[in-house]
Amino acid sequence: MMADRTPFRLRGPHYLLAALVYLALLLAWAPASLLAWALPHFTQQAVSLDRAEGSVWRGQAMGIRVKVAASSDLQLGRIRWQLRPLDLFAGRLGYRLQLTGAGIDAQGVLRAGANSGELLETRIELPAKWLERLSPDLGLWQPGGRLVLKADRIAFSRSGTEGDATLRWLDAASGRVRPRLGSYRADVEGMENGLKFKLSTESGPLFLQGLGSWDRRRGTVFNGVARVAPDSRVELDGLLSLIGPAQPNGDRVLRIAG
Repeated sequence: MMADRTPFRLRGPHYLLAALVYLALLLAWAPASLLAWALPHFTQQAVSLDRAEGSVWRGQAMGIRVKVAASSDLQLGRIRWQLRPLDLFAGRLGYRLQLTGAGIDAQGVLRAGANSGELLETRIELPAKWLERLSPDLGLWQPGGRLVLKADRIAFSRSGTEGDATLRWLDAASGRVRPRLGSYRADVEGMENGLKFKLSTESGPLFLQGLGSWDRRRGTVFNGVARVAPDSRVELDGLLSLIGPAQPNGDRVLRIAG
């Protein structure tokens, strides 16, 4: 006589697996236009896509626009996305992103949950003129060169920002003077209300160092020191006049706000 077999019953994990499979199929077949509709909706009109093609799983848009307070929309070039299905098992929606155009070359991973998001394996290269958007004071410098941002992980939530990143200003230049300024590095760290950073000089005739922070309420605040090599003072005078008068030791106080 055969032993009685325990009847198969669906349990919680089975329902969860079925839901994840259903969600994966939905994302695979859903058109990219659905993502183009959802993005402005969930970002309060802060981010939108132009001419989205493909599907929510894998697609591209001819442009991505970001609204910035007291400024015109930022046009960020062409964006491509590829869903990371394994992130669904962690209850997150994950995408590998690539952004090109408008002088920008960026790639990385974006993972979003109900109340938080994070950037992983991120590298962004863009023109240094983007520094003008951090503060009107930096706009007076007429910055040139390239900015390179690298981050293994930065997490964003309502409580603040976690993680760290490195921002380098390479082949730094100013429209105010002819010679190159050098190369600089900012070590960025997340904090409760935004970001804080430490600026240091890697090379060049203009020495810069200091501490700063950024948050949505106050914008960029920086306090530091500028120092010029003696044999470059005449050539860099057009920029030094914007920074302020020299101290007895030759240093100039560098303050940026707003």
